Amino acid sequence: MEQKLVLILLIKRILWACFLSLFGSFLCFVLIFYSKGSVAHAMSLAPVNTELVSQIESNLNLDKPLFIQYKSWLTHFLQADFGISFVSGEKVSVILMQTLPLTLILGLGAFFVLSVLSIVLAMLCVYYKDSFFDKFLHFISMSFLALPSFALSSLAILLFSVELKILPSSGALTFEGNFSFKNLILPLSVLVLTHLAIYLRFSREAFLESLNQNYIQNAFARGLSKKRIYWHLVLKDAMPSIVSYFGSCIVSFLGTTYVVESVFSYGGLGQLALKSILFKDYPVVLAVIVISICLAVFITLCCELIIKSIYTRLDNA
Repeated sequence: MEQKLVLILLIKRILWACFLSLFGSFLCFVLIFYSKGSVAHAMSLAPVNTELVSQIESNLNLDKPLFIQYKSWLTHFLQADFGISFVSGEKVSVILMQTLPLTLILGLGAFFVLSVLSIVLAMLCVYYKDSFFDKFLHFISMSFLALPSFALSSLAILLFSVELKILPSSGALTFEGNFSFKNLILPLSVLVLTHLAIYLRFSREAFLESLNQNYIQNAFARGLSKKRIYWHLVLKDAMPSIVSYFGSCIVSFLGTTYVVESVFSYGGLGQLALKSILFKDYPVVLAVIVISICLAVFITLCCELIIKSIYTRLDNA
């Protein structure tokens, strides 16, 4: 019965991802179609001859009506063909294979560190409620929340790269073309710090709400140790709501990841999307949108499965 429910949930999420991909790609098509300029204008450093622009647009099938262009793209997409980049002439799938792993390393790594750190710190804040540690951590986290991600990224580059010269300011690869974890420290830290206050605050409130449960109050009355009650009973009771909230924030977290990538010239999907938008390279833009939607739906699905697993274990206990 449980496997059947999981299968139904999986099918629903796949259908939802398909719908969002279609809607997001069509909306992007509309925005690009009615935006000012064209690929030829964007790629030219000097004024372009009108006949040359028309010829380029004809070669790229950009002179066709909106629905015909979208139908052509959708047909190729359903055949697992993202098309060819207007700017570089490479296959979009090849470009994605170079940039997607970098985004996954940064985004998933930062999300994991943020989740663990916020839960542990929130539990400590509840354990030492209204102490200096609780108030100080709240002040520090809210200070980072007041700074936009791009501003905090710029400050991090100025301090650790320009002044102290201890961390690289851009890129994810070394000069030899190898991935460097040292290049990951600054963007990952910025992502964690900009979201820490919100995640920490929600986790703290969830723990405080769990403390008011009758069976937890009974545990205090029976004389169980405070440490065991907090780190076992309270943590288990609050985890479903915390995981659910973290999963619902994945879209905004992914958006911030793209912004941070652009500031640090990290070379992931975020920087790729920014360059593609500037040059109106919409096959790449559409591919990034579809991949982003699938990532968000997949991570949300994983969070829901984790919640179901937690509830099942609590029921069995």
